[in-house]
Amino acid sequence: MNTLTLYLDQYTNGRRLDKHGLEFVDTSLIGALIDGEDIDKSKYFESALIYFSELEASKISSGTYLIFTCACGIAEDGGWEGVVVSIEENIVSWEMDVGAEILRYSFDRKEYESEIESMRRSLNASDLPLEPTAVVFPENFHR
Repeated sequence: MNTLTLYLDQYTNGRRLDKHGLEFVDTSLIGALIDGEDIDKSKYFESALIYFSELEASKISSGTYLIFTCACGIAEDGGWEGVVVSIEENIVSWEMDVGAEILRYSFDRKEYESEIESMRRSLNASDLPLEPTAVVFPENFHR
């Protein structure tokens, strides 16, 4: 079983992020740790952003969700076609194609839902906009 930890990363007071040739400043991004490792440090996620509305929707039912997108907001630019989310009684599983590899993660359902709900509260309390603000879904995307 994997663990997912979400955190709100805010870029203010001169703090900025350069990602995929874009500069992020005076904004918030959602960061994630999987098994204690920051996904931004992984070659699979280095140019990716978490699209929170899709992540939040993924706690409701099984299906394909665009949890990750390219930093530019065009999912296909980063090779993102969606994450297949399977929800069982106690487990939420992710499966995604990343390049030539398939990544699989399984999370405790209660912990997964709790992390997402905690992030929603953090976002509601924040005055900064959340990136990405707009996302272009892959042409053949389907739930």
